[in-house]
Amino acid sequence: MADIPENRVFTLDSVRLDLDEAEHPWVVQNRAAIEAHWAREEIERPWLFNGTMILHRGLRIEDGVIRGVSHRASYAALLYLVSTWPRADVAHLFGSAIVLSSDGAMLLIRMARKTANSGKVYAPAGSLDPSDIARGRIDVEGSIRREAREETGLDLSGASTEPGLMCWRRGGLVAVFRRFQMEQTAAVLSRRIADHIRTGAEEEIEDVVVVRKPDDAGPTAPAYMKALMACHFNTGPED
Repeated sequence: MADIPENRVFTLDSVRLDLDEAEHPWVVQNRAAIEAHWAREEIERPWLFNGTMILHRGLRIEDGVIRGVSHRASYAALLYLVSTWPRADVAHLFGSAIVLSSDGAMLLIRMARKTANSGKVYAPAGSLDPSDIARGRIDVEGSIRREAREETGLDLSGASTEPGLMCWRRGGLVAVFRRFQMEQTAAVLSRRIADHIRTGAEEEIEDVVVVRKPDDAGPTAPAYMKALMACHFNTGPED
């Protein structure tokens, strides 16, 4: 991944990830450590579910396109990865929906207590999973829209978008963003999201956060969101 820019926001044309049905080599090599780590997680956070996610290898950028190979992997493997971030050919790439109101705000969410990211504030997003597999490839764009719909109740199909994507990487974490310009004000969108959180069957989201400047997101926003907000609100560099 050395050719993918690190610790700065840059533009991207698309993402192309091809599915390999074999196990990820890193998972095979670290199976015992992954299982031991999950055993501890089950004691500390018994509400977590060890479902199936997607991890990647061989990520590189060619002519504005991130390419790589993807593998099904357990959520336990993902949690172990993000707790260690080894210097190995393994990556966690995911997509985020940057929802923008007609009056210039960014709509973020705060994660609920019984999640792996309790209290963190970021754009609607989620780990890639088997539902994002389409004809042997990973549909990152579809994942972005699906996660936004599940977490906020918003259908982004009618929103205005830019031709390209935005991206940020640190080590094996690769965050891909698409900005969606909505026709409604922040007040209207936040009420719609709040209603969805209150009435939705899932309990992953605690609150909606309206951001008009980076500091509005608070201290729990992860590094990739801080970089994206600085770029979007023109308080930081963009490639």
